[in-house]
This record gives sequence, C-alpha cells and structure tokens, in this order.
Amino acid sequence: MTVEHPVLKARHTDFIVQETLVLPVQDEPDAPYQYLRLRKRGYTTFEAIDRIAEVCGVPASDVTAAGLKDEDAVTEQHLACRGGLSPDRIAEFNARHAAGDRAMSLTPHGYGRQDLRAGHLEGNGFRITVRGLSPTFAAALDGLGERTRDLFFVNYYDTQRFGVAGGPKTTHHIGRALLADDHRAALDLVRDSKSSEAEHARHFSGPAAEFFAALDPRVRAFYLCAHASYVWNDQLTARLRHLHRHPLDETHRDGIPYAFATHRDDVLSLLQQAPTLPYARYRWTDGAVRRTEGLRPTVVQTRVRVDRTGEDTDTPGRYACELVLFLPTGCYATNAVAQWVAWTARTAATSEP
Repeated sequence: MTVEHPVLKARHTDFIVQETLVLPVQDEPDAPYQYLRLRKRGYTTFEAIDRIAEVCGVPASDVTAAGLKDEDAVTEQHLACRGGLSPDRIAEFNARHAAGDRAMSLTPHGYGRQDLRAGHLEGNGFRITVRGLSPTFAAALDGLGERTRDLFFVNYYDTQRFGVAGGPKTTHHIGRALLADDHRAALDLVRDSKSSEAEHARHFSGPAAEFFAALDPRVRAFYLCAHASYVWNDQLTARLRHLHRHPLDETHRDGIPYAFATHRDDVLSLLQQAPTLPYARYRWTDGAVRRTEGLRPTVVQTRVRVDRTGEDTDTPGRYACELVLFLPTGCYATNAVAQWVAWTARTAATSEP
C-alpha cells in the first residue's frame, strides 16, 4: 500500500476538542469562583486567560484552567475566575472577540469553591478530519468492516508541546536554559519563538532574569515542563529501541525526533515490560514553581471511530475521513492519529490479495 502522509489541522474546524471535567458546580453566586466555558480558536490558553483577566480587572493568576488547549484548533474548556464576571462583562468579551480567524466566547457554567489546576482534568474528546489520504487508503477504510477499532499507541509528547503552530519547536530548550540559570539564552529563544510572549521579549531591554521574574509563573512552569517532556520522550525512545523485534520508524517532526513501532507486538511488549516511566512535573504552587515526580504511561489504549469518509474538498484526487476518539489527560491526539493511520495502512496492506 502507498505510504500515507495524512494532513491534520488544515483548518481550525478540522480539529475539535472538548474537555471532560466534572466540576463541583453550585448555584450560589457568592461562591468565590465562577466557572466559565471557553470556546476558542487561534488563541493559546495563556492568551485567553490574559484577555479574560483584563476584562475582569484581576491578575491573570486569578483565572485558572485544568489544562492547555492548542491555538490551531476549535477547543472548549473550563476556567475558574475568582470573583466572576457580570453578564454585561461576558457579553462585552464575546462581542470583542467574536469575529475573524481568531475568536473566543465565554458561557457561564455555575459557581464553586475551588479553582482549577493540573490534575483536575479527566481527558478530552476529539472530532478530527484527516485529509490528504490516498484513494487506496479510503477504499481500505470502507472495506475494513467495523467502524470502531481499538488502538494501542506509543504515548509520546507531540510537537505542539515544544512550540506554537508555525513557530520553532524550542520550548524545551528554553526550559533547559532556565534550569541552568542561563536567562540570556532563554530570553533569546523566547524572542524567536512566535509565542504570545515573543513580542514583549523582543522589546525587553533589562536583565534577562527580570523578564522571567515578571512573566506569568505558569508560563515559566510550562517551559520547564516542556524540557521534562523532551527528556521523557528520549527515555521512551531508548526503551522502545531496547525492546523492539521489528524495524522502527525513525523520523523527525518539526525537528523533534521520534521512533515509532511498526508492529503491534512491539507496542504490547512495551506495555507489558515498561508500562510507565518516571517524569518530572513543574507547577506553580503556594507562590513558587515546584518540581515533583510522577509516572506517565508508555502506551495508551483508546477506541477510534471512523464517522465519515469522502473526497477531500481541499485536494482533488485525495480523500478525507472524520475520526472520533477520547484520550486521557496528557495524551496527544495528533500522535494517536498518526499511529492509527500507519497501523490502518499496514493492516489493509496485509489483507490485500
């Protein structure tokens, strides 16, 4: 079968993400937090929080989220805002951010007595349009029978962990420089990052350490987490190389190295012999960025449903399919889908007469 080169996120609407989070919602307006549901495209979660805090007239630290959502997708997530927003302020925010390629809107979702932070999120549901598929692959999808199948995939951090869409993938380098107290190198990397902090960094003329001291501490923690994610990916690759009995697909995506299994037996062997690997976490807690240790699964199982297959309206002669899946928090749908395409292509190839 022809090697597939799937196209993801050709449009924002090709990638729809809905956060799954069970909130302790109350009807008491005097509770310290108001929960808001944020729908956005073209904005990072950090940018959205800054804009909401500006409307609220509160520090960005008073607006919290349980997870980060990509800017190059249509995403829905919950926020906790200390003090809350009046209906007029919400209407003002929505009117100000309603139109254009970048858009956001807020919906009230009740009140509560706790903020949101990493660890509160159960996972995310995805509806993803995969474009650029060959006619042979599309025919194989139609011939596979069951529209929903199990997928075991190697649980790498994907490239969006290491930089914004269209920008260099260097957040792990920024984190490494911060850990080494090389603030000048870190600031130079931020200036070239195309992130929401880049413009401020380019105009900053003081000591580099002062730039990071004034930065939202959650962004600093994110840079450190990006470095830890790169280290974890490297450990996972080393483990897979040690265990594999079939050829590995060694590749780079946006400069980030990956080694993918080409046979399901190697994935299941990894799951059996090294189900988790340790990783470092950095969080802003009690006035400081703190490091803790945790375990992250090396392999994740999910169910992938093919909802629709048809001609790709963006590319004549190619096909597109629409996938629906759910992933636990911390997993990357782009990573899962890329491995699903590869597995589906190989399964179809082995079943051809």
